Formats: sequence, C-alpha cells, structure tokens
Amino acid sequence: MNILVLELRRSFRSWLYFTLSLVAVFGVFSAFFTSFKTDAALINDLLQNFPQEFKAAFGFADVNLSKIEGYLSFIFSYLILIGAVFAMKQGLSLLSEEGRRHMSDFLLTKPIRRRKVVAAKFMAVLIQLLMQNLVLFFSGQATILWLIREDMDGRLYFLMCLSVLLVQLFFVGIGMLIATAAPKIKSVMPITLGTVFFFFIIELLNESIQDQKLAYLTPFAYYQGSDLISRRGYDPGFLVLNLAVFAVLTSLSFWIYQKRDFYAG
Repeated sequence: MNILVLELRRSFRSWLYFTLSLVAVFGVFSAFFTSFKTDAALINDLLQNFPQEFKAAFGFADVNLSKIEGYLSFIFSYLILIGAVFAMKQGLSLLSEEGRRHMSDFLLTKPIRRRKVVAAKFMAVLIQLLMQNLVLFFSGQATILWLIREDMDGRLYFLMCLSVLLVQLFFVGIGMLIATAAPKIKSVMPITLGTVFFFFIIELLNESIQDQKLAYLTPFAYYQGSDLISRRGYDPGFLVLNLAVFAVLTSLSFWIYQKRDFYAG
C-alpha cells in the first residue's frame, strides 16, 4: 500500500498536466464545431481539394465534420495520441524510476516480494489511467452540453472515450516491457515519443496504402472514428488483439522483473 500511495503522489504532477491537456484539447477543438456546422458545404468543398492521404493523416478522411459524431471522431484521434504518450511514459517510468535514482537496492532489500512491488506500481498506473479517462468522459459531456449543444449518441460517445483507455493499455504494456528489459534507462521521454510516433507513422502508412496487414500492427488503427460510427461498436478482432497484447506484455514484464539481477547504486 505504501508503494502504491508513493507512486500516485510521485507522478501526480505528470498526471495532472496530461489530463488538463486532454480536457483543453477537447474544449478548444469543440469551440470550432459551430463554424464547421454553419459553413458545412464550403468546408466540404475545401476538403475535397486535399489528397486522401493528407485527410487520413489528420483524421478527417471518412467522416463528416459538420456532424457531431464525425467531428468528435476527429477530436478523439488527437486525444488518443496524447493519451498514448502519457500511458507509455507511465509504463516506462513504472519500473525504471528506482534504477535512474540508484535506489533499486534500497527498495528490494525491504521485506516485500518483487511481485508485490511491481503489482503496486502497476495498480498505480491503472488508477491514474482510470481517473484520467473519467475526467475526460465527464468534462467531455459537459463540453458537449454547454459548448457544442448538440445531441450525441451516448453509446457512441462512451465507445470513443473507452478507445482512449484501450490504446493506453497497449502502450502501458510496451512501456513496462521496455523498462524491465532495459533497466538502465536514463531518460523516459525520448523512448516514449519515439515508440508512440513509430506506431502512429505505421497508421499513416496504413491509411495511405490501405494495407489491412499494417492495421494489425498499430493500435491507432483499431478504433478509427469512421468505423465506430458505422459499426456502433468495436471490431471484435482488434479488441481481442489489443487486450491480448496488453496481457502478454504485462505478464512478461512481471516475469522478467522477478528474474532480473539488480546492481547496487
């Protein structure tokens, strides 16, 4: 319990900054919806002049931005990216913080099993993600009610919000595995940004060449707004793959952490 509380306190500032960023991006983008709705014909004509690859890269290839569902799917493509960076950062920091501070020997000499150490840290990250997504969900509802003032399918909005959490779980698993496999990590953000944008670039390539095989390689392709709008649900294959990757990566991280040798700082 002490480790859990310590981790929550230690990363609260980072959680707060990223959560406020998500809320701010949602609010700022939402403020422009009225303009898109009013000048829908003009904007659609303008967007027709852009290449399909360009529109796909910025999240408005197959959605109608003058409709609340299409516009929110456009916003959530950026919210998912921000959330992925936070999740990867936290997953990577989870098991590498003591190594950077040369405190691993101090922590692991305490009368507590390694499994409980990593479990407490893992729970801290999950709590942060759940709280962050709850804040996003309710602040987004308030924004839709008071700023956008449009009726929104509650089920579709819930699925869009849940997509952020599901993609975050994917990157938490990757971050944990990297942290356990490469214990001497000096800086978290370069690895975080490099990994997240690597998967994002794969998604851009997938949108450009429309290769279904590439879609399976990146979580950014699993919950596209246009698919959610047409399906009113997730693709079962992508959902199972997302959760399976998360489960496998976190299990490997737990196993490696218990077997790894630690050196005194």
